[in-house]
Amino acid sequence: MKKQIGLFTAILFAVSTLMMACKAEVHTHTFAEEWSRDETNHWHAATCGHTTEVSGKAEHSFGDWKVTQEPTEEAEGSKERSCTVCGYKATEVIPKLDHTHTFAVSWTNNSTYHWHAATCEHTKEVSGKAEHTFGEWTVTKEATEEAEGFKERSCTVCGYKATEVIEKLAHTHKFATYWTSDSTNHWHAATCEHATEVSGKAKHSFGDYVSNNDATTEADGTKTRKCSVCGCEDTVTDEGSMIKGFVLIPAGTFQMGSNEDYSFIKPVHEVTITKSFYMGKYEVTQAEYEKYCSYGEKKPSSDNGDGDNYPAYYVSWYDALVYCNKRSMAEGLTPCYSISGNTDPAKWGELPTAEDDPLRDTWDAVECNWNANGYRLPTEAEWEYASRAGDNTVASLTYSGTSDVNKLGDYAWYYVNSEGASHEVGTKTPNEFGLYDMSGNVWEWCWNWYTKSYDTETEGGSDPTGTSSGLLRVFRGGSWDSNSDLCAVSFRNAYYPNRRDYNYGFRVVRASSN
Repeated sequence: MKKQIGLFTAILFAVSTLMMACKAEVHTHTFAEEWSRDETNHWHAATCGHTTEVSGKAEHSFGDWKVTQEPTEEAEGSKERSCTVCGYKATEVIPKLDHTHTFAVSWTNNSTYHWHAATCEHTKEVSGKAEHTFGEWTVTKEATEEAEGFKERSCTVCGYKATEVIEKLAHTHKFATYWTSDSTNHWHAATCEHATEVSGKAKHSFGDYVSNNDATTEADGTKTRKCSVCGCEDTVTDEGSMIKGFVLIPAGTFQMGSNEDYSFIKPVHEVTITKSFYMGKYEVTQAEYEKYCSYGEKKPSSDNGDGDNYPAYYVSWYDALVYCNKRSMAEGLTPCYSISGNTDPAKWGELPTAEDDPLRDTWDAVECNWNANGYRLPTEAEWEYASRAGDNTVASLTYSGTSDVNKLGDYAWYYVNSEGASHEVGTKTPNEFGLYDMSGNVWEWCWNWYTKSYDTETEGGSDPTGTSSGLLRVFRGGSWDSNSDLCAVSFRNAYYPNRRDYNYGFRVVRASSN
Protein backbone atom coordinates (compact mmCIF):
# COMPACT_ATOMS: atom_id res chain seq x y z
CA MET A 1 0.00 0.00 0.00
CA LYS A 2 2.74 2.47 0.81
CA LYS A 3 4.44 1.61 -2.49
CA GLN A 4 1.25 2.60 -4.45
CA ILE A 5 0.93 5.97 -2.67
CA GLY A 6 4.50 6.77 -3.44
CA LEU A 7 4.06 6.00 -7.14
CA PHE A 8 0.99 8.24 -7.40
CA THR A 9 2.81 11.09 -5.76
CA ALA A 10 5.69 10.75 -8.15
CA ILE A 11 3.33 10.92 -11.19
CA LEU A 12 1.65 14.09 -9.89
CA PHE A 13 4.97 15.75 -9.44
CA ALA A 14 6.04 14.93 -12.97
CA VAL A 15 2.86 16.29 -14.49
CA SER A 16 3.07 19.50 -12.49
CA THR A 17 6.65 20.02 -13.59
CA LEU A 18 5.73 19.51 -17.26
CA MET A 19 2.83 22.03 -17.09
CA MET A 20 5.06 24.70 -15.64
CA ALA A 21 7.54 24.16 -18.42
CA CYS A 22 4.79 24.59 -21.16
CA LYS A 23 3.39 27.71 -19.51
CA ALA A 24 6.66 29.39 -19.70
CA GLU A 25 6.62 29.03 -23.58
CA VAL A 26 3.02 30.88 -24.52
CA HIS A 27 3.47 33.59 -27.51
CA THR A 28 2.28 37.22 -27.19
CA HIS A 29 1.42 38.87 -30.65
CA THR A 30 2.74 42.30 -31.47
CA PHE A 31 0.84 44.83 -33.69
CA ALA A 32 1.78 48.01 -35.59
CA GLU A 33 0.78 51.33 -34.17
CA GLU A 34 -0.41 52.72 -37.53
CA TRP A 35 -3.72 51.67 -39.03
CA SER A 36 -4.24 49.33 -41.94
CA ARG A 37 -7.56 49.77 -43.80
CA ASP A 38 -9.70 49.19 -46.85
CA GLU A 39 -12.78 51.12 -48.00
CA THR A 40 -14.91 49.54 -45.32
CA ASN A 41 -12.78 48.68 -42.21
CA HIS A 42 -9.56 49.66 -40.31
CA TRP A 43 -7.26 47.55 -38.09
CA HIS A 44 -3.71 47.20 -36.61
CA ALA A 45 -1.80 44.58 -38.51
CA ALA A 46 0.39 41.99 -36.70
CA THR A 47 4.17 42.73 -36.72
CA CYS A 48 5.09 39.29 -35.39
CA GLY A 49 5.18 36.23 -37.54
CA HIS A 50 1.43 35.69 -37.25
CA THR A 51 0.43 38.04 -40.12
CA THR A 52 -3.17 36.95 -40.24
CA GLU A 53 -3.73 38.31 -36.76
CA VAL A 54 -5.27 41.83 -36.44
CA SER A 55 -6.11 44.15 -33.59
CA GLY A 56 -8.94 46.68 -33.19
CA LYS A 57 -10.66 45.86 -36.50
CA ALA A 58 -13.87 47.88 -36.98
CA GLU A 59 -15.95 49.66 -39.69
CA HIS A 60 -14.97 53.21 -40.47
CA SER A 61 -16.68 55.95 -38.51
CA PHE A 62 -17.13 58.55 -41.27
CA GLY A 63 -17.79 62.21 -40.70
CA ASP A 64 -19.89 64.43 -43.03
CA TRP A 65 -19.16 64.81 -46.74
CA LYS A 66 -17.17 67.87 -47.82
CA VAL A 67 -17.28 69.20 -51.36
CA THR A 68 -13.81 69.31 -52.85
CA GLN A 69 -14.88 70.38 -56.39
CA GLU A 70 -18.19 72.11 -57.18
CA PRO A 71 -20.06 70.58 -60.20
CA THR A 72 -21.10 72.73 -63.17
CA GLU A 73 -23.32 72.18 -66.28
CA GLU A 74 -20.06 71.36 -68.16
CA ALA A 75 -18.12 69.23 -65.61
CA GLU A 76 -18.61 66.87 -62.68
CA GLY A 77 -17.64 67.83 -59.10
CA SER A 78 -16.27 65.73 -56.20
CA LYS A 79 -16.69 65.26 -52.42
CA GLU A 80 -14.88 63.40 -49.64
CA ARG A 81 -15.26 62.30 -46.00
CA SER A 82 -12.77 60.94 -43.45
CA CYS A 83 -12.89 58.21 -40.85
CA THR A 84 -12.62 59.85 -37.42
CA VAL A 85 -10.62 56.87 -36.12
CA CYS A 86 -8.09 55.99 -38.81
CA GLY A 87 -8.29 59.03 -41.11
CA TYR A 88 -9.28 56.97 -44.25
CA LYS A 89 -10.68 59.29 -46.96
CA ALA A 90 -13.67 58.17 -49.12
CA THR A 91 -14.26 60.09 -52.39
CA GLU A 92 -17.41 60.32 -54.65
CA VAL A 93 -18.22 62.09 -57.91
CA ILE A 94 -20.92 64.78 -57.95
CA PRO A 95 -22.85 64.66 -61.30
CA LYS A 96 -22.94 67.67 -63.58
CA LEU A 97 -25.69 70.17 -62.81
CA ASP A 98 -28.97 69.77 -64.83
CA HIS A 99 -29.09 71.98 -67.91
CA THR A 100 -31.46 74.94 -67.64
CA HIS A 101 -32.85 75.56 -71.11
CA THR A 102 -33.33 79.05 -72.40
CA PHE A 103 -36.23 79.91 -74.72
CA ALA A 104 -37.10 82.70 -77.13
CA VAL A 105 -39.60 85.33 -76.03
CA SER A 106 -41.31 85.31 -79.43
CA TRP A 107 -43.69 82.55 -80.54
CA THR A 108 -43.01 79.90 -83.13
CA ASN A 109 -46.14 78.31 -84.67
CA ASN A 110 -47.71 76.12 -87.34
CA SER A 111 -51.31 75.68 -88.42
CA THR A 112 -52.22 73.83 -85.20
CA TYR A 113 -49.85 74.80 -82.35
CA HIS A 114 -47.68 77.65 -80.95
CA TRP A 115 -44.56 77.38 -78.72
CA HIS A 116 -41.35 79.12 -77.54
CA ALA A 117 -38.32 77.58 -79.26
CA ALA A 118 -35.07 76.80 -77.33
CA THR A 119 -32.22 79.30 -77.77
CA CYS A 120 -29.66 77.00 -76.14
CA GLU A 121 -28.00 74.14 -77.98
CA HIS A 122 -30.94 71.83 -77.23
CA THR A 123 -32.92 72.98 -80.25
CA LYS A 124 -35.57 70.27 -79.93
CA GLU A 125 -36.76 71.62 -76.58
CA VAL A 126 -39.91 73.80 -76.54
CA SER A 127 -41.81 75.75 -73.90
CA GLY A 128 -45.53 76.54 -73.64
CA LYS A 129 -46.66 74.38 -76.59
CA ALA A 130 -50.48 74.43 -77.00
CA GLU A 131 -53.18 74.42 -79.66
CA HIS A 132 -54.22 77.77 -81.03
CA THR A 133 -57.09 79.59 -79.39
CA PHE A 134 -58.83 81.12 -82.39
CA GLY A 135 -61.21 84.04 -82.42
CA GLU A 136 -64.14 84.45 -84.83
CA TRP A 137 -63.75 84.34 -88.62
CA THR A 138 -63.49 87.67 -90.41
CA VAL A 139 -64.28 87.90 -94.12
CA THR A 140 -61.36 89.49 -95.97
CA LYS A 141 -62.84 89.10 -99.44
CA GLU A 142 -66.48 88.49 -100.27
CA ALA A 143 -67.28 85.55 -102.58
CA THR A 144 -69.15 86.19 -105.81
CA GLU A 145 -70.64 83.95 -108.51
CA GLU A 146 -67.45 84.50 -110.53
CA ALA A 147 -64.72 84.24 -107.86
CA GLU A 148 -63.99 82.66 -104.52
CA GLY A 149 -63.71 84.76 -101.37
CA PHE A 150 -61.51 84.47 -98.28
CA LYS A 151 -61.83 84.63 -94.49
CA GLU A 152 -59.30 84.61 -91.66
CA ARG A 153 -59.10 84.26 -87.91
CA SER A 154 -56.24 84.85 -85.45
CA CYS A 155 -54.96 82.98 -82.42
CA THR A 156 -55.59 85.17 -79.37
CA VAL A 157 -52.32 83.93 -77.80
CA CYS A 158 -49.67 83.96 -80.54
CA GLY A 159 -51.39 85.93 -83.30
CA TYR A 160 -51.17 83.14 -85.91
CA LYS A 161 -53.57 83.83 -88.82
CA ALA A 162 -55.58 80.94 -90.36
CA THR A 163 -57.06 81.55 -93.80
CA GLU A 164 -59.84 79.66 -95.61
CA VAL A 165 -61.42 79.90 -99.03
CA ILE A 166 -65.09 80.84 -99.31
CA GLU A 167 -66.65 78.98 -102.22
CA LYS A 168 -68.15 80.89 -105.09
CA LEU A 169 -71.78 81.82 -104.56
CA ALA A 170 -74.29 79.46 -106.09
CA HIS A 171 -75.32 80.59 -109.49
CA THR A 172 -78.79 82.10 -109.65
CA HIS A 173 -80.27 81.06 -112.94
CA LYS A 174 -82.26 83.51 -115.02
CA PHE A 175 -85.31 82.30 -116.88
CA ALA A 176 -87.53 83.57 -119.64
CA THR A 177 -90.97 84.89 -118.69
CA TYR A 178 -92.64 83.09 -121.60
CA TRP A 179 -93.38 79.36 -121.69
CA THR A 180 -91.60 76.68 -123.64
CA SER A 181 -93.50 73.43 -124.08
CA ASP A 182 -93.69 70.00 -125.66
CA SER A 183 -96.63 67.62 -125.94
CA THR A 184 -96.49 66.74 -122.23
CA ASN A 185 -94.87 69.54 -120.19
CA HIS A 186 -94.31 73.31 -120.09
CA TRP A 187 -91.43 75.26 -118.53
CA HIS A 188 -89.49 78.54 -118.48
CA ALA A 189 -86.19 78.09 -120.34
CA ALA A 190 -82.91 79.44 -118.92
CA THR A 191 -81.63 82.72 -120.38
CA CYS A 192 -78.26 82.44 -118.63
CA GLU A 193 -75.42 80.29 -119.91
CA HIS A 194 -76.90 77.15 -118.30
CA ALA A 195 -79.17 76.37 -121.18
CA THR A 196 -80.25 72.98 -119.83
CA GLU A 197 -81.82 74.50 -116.68
CA VAL A 198 -85.57 75.03 -116.54
CA SER A 199 -88.01 76.63 -114.11
CA GLY A 200 -91.59 75.72 -113.32
CA LYS A 201 -91.60 72.53 -115.36
CA ALA A 202 -94.91 70.75 -115.00
CA LYS A 203 -97.34 68.63 -116.91
CA HIS A 204 -99.92 70.49 -118.92
CA SER A 205 -103.23 71.19 -117.22
CA PHE A 206 -105.45 70.40 -120.16
CA GLY A 207 -109.13 71.18 -120.25
CA ASP A 208 -111.66 69.09 -122.14
CA TYR A 209 -111.30 68.45 -125.84
CA VAL A 210 -113.33 70.74 -128.06
CA SER A 211 -114.30 69.36 -131.46
CA ASN A 212 -112.99 71.25 -134.47
CA ASN A 213 -114.91 69.11 -136.93
CA ASP A 214 -116.90 66.04 -136.04
CA ALA A 215 -115.83 62.58 -137.12
CA THR A 216 -118.13 60.55 -139.33
CA THR A 217 -118.07 56.97 -140.52
CA GLU A 218 -116.58 58.28 -143.77
CA ALA A 219 -113.96 60.71 -142.42
CA ASP A 220 -111.93 61.49 -139.36
CA GLY A 221 -112.50 64.63 -137.38
CA THR A 222 -110.21 66.61 -135.11
CA LYS A 223 -110.51 67.93 -131.60
CA THR A 224 -108.35 70.29 -129.56
CA ARG A 225 -107.70 70.89 -125.88
CA LYS A 226 -105.68 73.72 -124.35
CA CYS A 227 -103.39 73.93 -121.31
CA SER A 228 -104.83 76.41 -118.83
CA VAL A 229 -101.33 77.43 -117.70
CA CYS A 230 -99.23 77.89 -120.84
CA GLY A 231 -101.86 77.83 -123.58
CA CYS A 232 -100.29 74.86 -125.39
CA GLU A 233 -102.79 73.23 -127.72
CA ASP A 234 -103.15 69.50 -128.21
CA THR A 235 -104.99 68.53 -131.35
CA VAL A 236 -105.79 64.91 -132.13
CA THR A 237 -107.65 63.01 -134.76
CA ASP A 238 -111.15 62.02 -133.78
CA GLU A 239 -111.74 58.90 -135.81
CA GLY A 240 -115.13 57.55 -136.74
CA SER A 241 -117.76 56.08 -134.49
CA MET A 242 -116.17 52.61 -134.66
CA ILE A 243 -113.52 53.85 -132.21
CA LYS A 244 -116.02 54.62 -129.47
CA GLY A 245 -114.76 53.33 -126.14
CA PHE A 246 -111.09 53.75 -127.09
CA VAL A 247 -108.45 56.36 -126.25
CA LEU A 248 -105.85 57.58 -128.72
CA ILE A 249 -102.44 57.11 -127.14
CA PRO A 250 -99.91 59.56 -128.64
CA ALA A 251 -96.45 58.51 -129.81
CA GLY A 252 -93.58 59.20 -127.40
CA THR A 253 -90.48 58.02 -125.61
CA PHE A 254 -90.25 56.74 -122.03
CA GLN A 255 -88.05 54.90 -119.56
CA MET A 256 -89.35 51.36 -119.18
CA GLY A 257 -88.76 49.18 -116.12
CA SER A 258 -87.67 50.03 -112.61
CA ASN A 259 -84.63 50.01 -110.33
CA GLU A 260 -86.62 48.36 -107.53
CA ASP A 261 -85.87 44.94 -106.02
CA TYR A 262 -87.10 42.57 -108.71
CA SER A 263 -84.57 41.47 -111.36
CA PHE A 264 -87.32 40.84 -113.92
CA ILE A 265 -88.19 44.58 -114.11
CA LYS A 266 -84.58 45.53 -114.81
CA PRO A 267 -82.68 47.06 -116.46
CA VAL A 268 -84.35 50.39 -117.01
CA HIS A 269 -84.22 51.02 -120.76
CA GLU A 270 -85.51 53.59 -123.21
CA VAL A 271 -88.42 52.74 -125.49
CA THR A 272 -89.94 54.84 -128.24
CA ILE A 273 -93.50 54.32 -129.46
CA THR A 274 -93.20 55.78 -132.96
CA LYS A 275 -96.91 55.78 -133.87
CA SER A 276 -100.01 56.62 -131.89
CA PHE A 277 -102.44 53.76 -131.25
CA TYR A 278 -105.86 53.20 -129.78
CA MET A 279 -106.32 51.39 -126.47
CA GLY A 280 -109.61 50.38 -124.92
CA LYS A 281 -110.68 52.67 -122.12
CA TYR A 282 -111.76 49.61 -120.18
CA GLU A 283 -110.82 46.01 -119.74
CA VAL A 284 -112.88 43.81 -122.11
CA THR A 285 -116.19 43.24 -120.33
CA GLN A 286 -118.10 40.01 -119.89
CA ALA A 287 -120.80 41.26 -122.29
CA GLU A 288 -118.21 42.09 -124.96
CA TYR A 289 -116.40 38.78 -124.55
CA GLU A 290 -119.53 36.64 -124.57
CA LYS A 291 -120.68 38.31 -127.81
CA TYR A 292 -117.95 36.45 -129.67
CA CYS A 293 -116.54 33.77 -127.39
CA SER A 294 -117.50 31.30 -124.69
CA TYR A 295 -115.66 30.28 -121.52
CA GLY A 296 -114.04 26.94 -120.77
CA GLU A 297 -114.79 24.75 -117.78
CA LYS A 298 -115.15 27.76 -115.49
CA LYS A 299 -116.88 31.08 -116.07
CA PRO A 300 -117.43 34.28 -114.05
CA SER A 301 -119.63 33.98 -111.00
CA SER A 302 -120.86 36.17 -108.19
CA ASP A 303 -117.93 34.95 -106.07
CA ASN A 304 -115.49 36.94 -108.18
CA GLY A 305 -117.81 39.49 -109.83
CA ASP A 306 -120.52 38.70 -112.40
CA GLY A 307 -122.35 40.99 -114.81
CA ASP A 308 -122.28 42.54 -118.28
CA ASN A 309 -120.09 45.45 -117.21
CA TYR A 310 -117.67 43.40 -115.09
CA PRO A 311 -114.33 42.51 -116.66
CA ALA A 312 -114.15 39.16 -118.42
CA TYR A 313 -111.95 36.61 -116.62
CA TYR A 314 -111.19 32.90 -116.79
CA VAL A 315 -109.72 33.92 -120.15
CA SER A 316 -106.42 32.41 -121.36
CA TRP A 317 -103.93 34.13 -123.64
CA TYR A 318 -105.08 31.86 -126.47
CA ASP A 319 -108.71 32.81 -125.75
CA ALA A 320 -107.75 36.49 -126.14
CA LEU A 321 -106.30 35.82 -129.63
CA VAL A 322 -109.54 34.16 -130.70
CA TYR A 323 -111.60 37.08 -129.37
CA CYS A 324 -109.48 39.69 -131.17
CA ASN A 325 -109.77 38.06 -134.59
CA LYS A 326 -113.47 37.18 -134.24
CA ARG A 327 -114.34 40.76 -133.27
CA SER A 328 -112.16 42.18 -136.07
CA MET A 329 -113.89 39.98 -138.64
CA ALA A 330 -117.33 40.88 -137.28
CA GLU A 331 -116.61 44.61 -137.63
CA GLY A 332 -115.07 44.36 -141.08
CA LEU A 333 -111.52 44.97 -139.94
CA THR A 334 -108.35 43.18 -140.96
CA PRO A 335 -107.50 40.55 -138.33
CA CYS A 336 -104.06 40.88 -136.77
CA TYR A 337 -103.33 37.25 -135.88
CA SER A 338 -102.68 34.27 -138.13
CA ILE A 339 -101.93 30.66 -137.20
CA SER A 340 -100.62 28.29 -139.85
CA GLY A 341 -101.38 31.01 -142.40
CA ASN A 342 -105.06 31.42 -141.40
CA THR A 343 -106.67 34.45 -139.74
CA ASP A 344 -110.02 32.72 -139.12
CA PRO A 345 -110.03 31.23 -135.60
CA ALA A 346 -112.49 28.59 -136.81
CA LYS A 347 -109.59 27.04 -138.70
CA TRP A 348 -107.10 27.09 -135.83
CA GLY A 349 -108.39 23.90 -134.25
CA GLU A 350 -108.74 23.11 -130.58
CA LEU A 351 -107.12 25.38 -127.97
CA PRO A 352 -104.24 24.02 -125.88
CA THR A 353 -105.48 23.20 -122.40
CA ALA A 354 -102.30 22.09 -120.61
CA GLU A 355 -98.74 23.30 -120.24
CA ASP A 356 -97.39 20.24 -122.11
CA ASP A 357 -100.17 20.07 -124.71
CA PRO A 358 -98.62 19.32 -128.17
CA LEU A 359 -101.06 21.83 -129.66
CA ARG A 360 -98.99 24.57 -128.08
CA ASP A 361 -96.34 24.28 -130.78
CA THR A 362 -98.88 25.36 -133.39
CA TRP A 363 -100.55 28.08 -131.36
CA ASP A 364 -97.27 29.49 -130.03
CA ALA A 365 -96.12 30.04 -133.62
CA VAL A 366 -98.87 32.66 -134.07
CA GLU A 367 -97.85 35.69 -136.14
CA CYS A 368 -99.09 39.27 -135.75
CA ASN A 369 -99.67 41.75 -138.58
CA TRP A 370 -98.79 44.97 -136.77
CA ASN A 371 -100.12 47.12 -139.62
CA ALA A 372 -103.57 45.57 -139.63
CA ASN A 373 -106.41 47.74 -138.31
CA GLY A 374 -108.06 44.96 -136.30
CA TYR A 375 -107.98 44.27 -132.59
CA ARG A 376 -104.97 42.80 -130.82
CA LEU A 377 -103.32 42.57 -127.38
CA PRO A 378 -100.97 45.45 -126.51
CA THR A 379 -97.26 44.79 -126.49
CA GLU A 380 -95.72 45.00 -123.05
CA ALA A 381 -94.08 48.33 -124.00
CA GLU A 382 -97.39 49.78 -125.26
CA TRP A 383 -99.11 48.68 -122.06
CA GLU A 384 -96.53 50.28 -119.72
CA TYR A 385 -96.34 53.45 -121.82
CA ALA A 386 -100.14 53.84 -121.73
CA SER A 387 -100.22 53.03 -118.02
CA ARG A 388 -97.66 55.74 -117.26
CA ALA A 389 -99.79 58.23 -119.25
CA GLY A 390 -97.10 60.81 -119.92
CA ASP A 391 -95.07 60.33 -116.74
CA ASN A 392 -92.24 58.93 -118.76
CA THR A 393 -89.37 58.75 -116.27
CA VAL A 394 -88.78 55.83 -113.92
CA ALA A 395 -89.07 57.82 -110.69
CA SER A 396 -92.11 59.86 -111.68
CA LEU A 397 -94.93 57.35 -111.32
CA THR A 398 -95.54 54.19 -109.34
CA TYR A 399 -99.15 53.30 -110.14
CA SER A 400 -101.33 54.20 -113.07
CA GLY A 401 -102.72 57.60 -112.11
CA THR A 402 -100.75 58.30 -108.92
CA SER A 403 -97.37 57.91 -107.24
CA ASP A 404 -98.96 57.92 -103.76
CA VAL A 405 -99.93 54.52 -102.36
CA ASN A 406 -102.40 56.30 -100.07
CA LYS A 407 -104.31 57.43 -103.20
CA LEU A 408 -104.12 54.10 -105.03
CA GLY A 409 -107.64 53.26 -103.90
CA ASP A 410 -108.94 56.22 -105.95
CA TYR A 411 -107.64 54.56 -109.12
CA ALA A 412 -107.67 50.84 -108.49
CA TRP A 413 -109.64 47.92 -107.13
CA TYR A 414 -107.01 45.94 -105.24
CA TYR A 415 -106.58 43.85 -102.11
CA VAL A 416 -107.24 46.72 -99.68
CA ASN A 417 -110.61 47.87 -101.06
CA SER A 418 -111.98 45.16 -103.39
CA GLU A 419 -113.77 43.08 -100.73
CA GLY A 420 -112.58 39.91 -102.45
CA ALA A 421 -113.99 40.33 -105.96
CA SER A 422 -113.68 42.24 -109.23
CA HIS A 423 -115.84 45.32 -109.86
CA GLU A 424 -117.55 46.91 -112.83
CA VAL A 425 -115.08 48.55 -115.19
CA GLY A 426 -114.71 52.34 -115.20
CA THR A 427 -115.85 52.87 -111.60
CA LYS A 428 -112.53 54.33 -110.43
CA THR A 429 -110.63 57.44 -111.55
CA PRO A 430 -108.89 57.10 -114.95
CA ASN A 431 -105.22 57.91 -115.52
CA GLU A 432 -104.10 60.99 -117.46
CA PHE A 433 -104.76 59.27 -120.80
CA GLY A 434 -108.34 58.47 -119.76
CA LEU A 435 -107.72 54.75 -119.24
CA TYR A 436 -109.52 52.96 -116.40
CA ASP A 437 -108.34 50.08 -114.21
CA MET A 438 -104.77 50.00 -115.55
CA SER A 439 -103.90 49.19 -111.94
CA GLY A 440 -106.05 46.51 -110.29
CA ASN A 441 -109.39 44.81 -111.08
CA VAL A 442 -108.04 41.95 -113.29
CA TRP A 443 -104.61 41.10 -114.71
CA GLU A 444 -104.29 42.02 -118.39
CA TRP A 445 -102.59 39.72 -120.92
CA CYS A 446 -99.96 41.30 -123.18
CA TRP A 447 -98.42 39.98 -126.41
CA ASN A 448 -94.89 39.34 -125.11
CA TRP A 449 -93.11 36.21 -124.07
CA TYR A 450 -91.80 36.58 -120.52
CA THR A 451 -88.06 37.13 -119.92
CA LYS A 452 -86.33 36.89 -116.53
CA SER A 453 -84.88 40.35 -117.11
CA TYR A 454 -85.39 42.71 -119.99
CA ASP A 455 -83.62 41.82 -123.23
CA THR A 456 -83.02 45.38 -124.38
CA GLU A 457 -82.34 44.26 -127.96
CA THR A 458 -85.85 42.86 -128.37
CA GLU A 459 -87.64 44.82 -125.63
CA GLY A 460 -86.00 48.24 -126.05
CA GLY A 461 -85.62 50.76 -128.86
CA SER A 462 -88.51 51.61 -131.19
CA ASP A 463 -91.82 49.72 -131.05
CA PRO A 464 -90.38 46.56 -129.45
CA THR A 465 -92.45 43.37 -129.61
CA GLY A 466 -90.20 41.16 -127.46
CA THR A 467 -88.40 37.91 -127.98
CA SER A 468 -89.79 35.45 -130.54
CA SER A 469 -90.15 32.41 -128.28
CA GLY A 470 -90.57 31.39 -124.67
CA LEU A 471 -92.58 29.42 -122.16
CA LEU A 472 -94.77 32.02 -120.39
CA ARG A 473 -96.75 35.03 -121.62
CA VAL A 474 -96.78 38.35 -119.76
CA PHE A 475 -99.72 39.91 -117.98
CA ARG A 476 -99.73 43.31 -116.30
CA GLY A 477 -101.46 45.67 -113.87
CA GLY A 478 -102.33 43.61 -110.82
CA SER A 479 -105.83 42.53 -109.85
CA TRP A 480 -108.49 42.84 -107.18
CA ASP A 481 -106.60 40.39 -104.91
CA SER A 482 -103.14 41.92 -105.43
CA ASN A 483 -101.23 44.02 -102.93
CA SER A 484 -100.05 47.47 -103.96
CA ASP A 485 -96.60 46.33 -105.17
CA LEU A 486 -98.15 44.15 -107.88
CA CYS A 487 -100.29 47.08 -109.11
CA ALA A 488 -97.22 49.15 -110.04
CA VAL A 489 -96.87 50.27 -113.67
CA SER A 490 -93.46 48.56 -113.89
CA PHE A 491 -94.43 45.22 -112.34
CA ARG A 492 -94.46 42.17 -114.64
CA ASN A 493 -96.18 38.86 -114.12
CA ALA A 494 -96.47 35.82 -116.36
CA TYR A 495 -97.99 32.37 -116.71
CA TYR A 496 -98.59 29.60 -119.23
CA PRO A 497 -100.72 30.97 -122.09
CA ASN A 498 -103.27 28.16 -121.69
CA ARG A 499 -103.98 29.17 -118.07
CA ARG A 500 -107.48 30.44 -117.21
CA ASP A 501 -107.95 31.92 -113.75
CA TYR A 502 -110.42 33.91 -111.69
CA ASN A 503 -108.47 37.16 -112.16
CA TYR A 504 -106.98 36.82 -115.68
CA GLY A 505 -108.51 39.24 -118.20
CA PHE A 506 -107.34 41.57 -120.97
CA ARG A 507 -107.91 44.80 -122.90
CA VAL A 508 -107.38 45.38 -126.61
CA VAL A 509 -105.66 47.94 -128.82
CA ARG A 510 -105.90 49.00 -132.44
CA ALA A 511 -103.49 50.65 -134.84
CA SER A 512 -104.06 54.31 -135.68
CA SER A 513 -103.75 55.97 -139.03
CA ASN A 514 -101.44 58.62 -137.45
